[in-house]
Amino acid sequence: MTFSKAIISGFRGAFTYNGRARRPEYWWFFLFVFAGAFVVGLLELALLGPGSSTLVALFQLAIFLPFLAVGWRRLQDTGRPGWWLLVPVAIVVISTLVSGSLTRTMMERVVADGEPANFSGLMGDGMSAGIVALAGFAQLLAGLVIIWWMSRPSQRGPNEYGPEPRVR
Repeated sequence: MTFSKAIISGFRGAFTYNGRARRPEYWWFFLFVFAGAFVVGLLELALLGPGSSTLVALFQLAIFLPFLAVGWRRLQDTGRPGWWLLVPVAIVVISTLVSGSLTRTMMERVVADGEPANFSGLMGDGMSAGIVALAGFAQLLAGLVIIWWMSRPSQRGPNEYGPEPRVR
């Protein structure tokens, strides 16, 4: 599959989460997403100056579903369920909620006491930093596992997600 065919296929299958996607389709689309965000970021920097991220955010929003779908199908091509792609996202959401509640508690103590909060009474010495470090490690590990799976060869023959895509 060529670069342009992978981009077309990625957008055509933006809402298709069944079936399979071979390695070239996923990695060419991945390159398009990465390069596109880079180019849009450079254009935004040139046009709007530093500190703006509106165009990059719009690009990421436009590309999110097609990229998720092609990744979902790629995992299915290796014989794994596509929902595994959501594990790193879940880790980010959970760690954000935890760190957000810690920040809120800290701010409430600052307002109530008038002094910076000390988390030692709240969670034990270093516990909040440990939670953040653990979430970061889990995010890194989950991301590396997903990349490893994405790089694996296709499962030969039909699997529970459909027939093997034709090699073009």
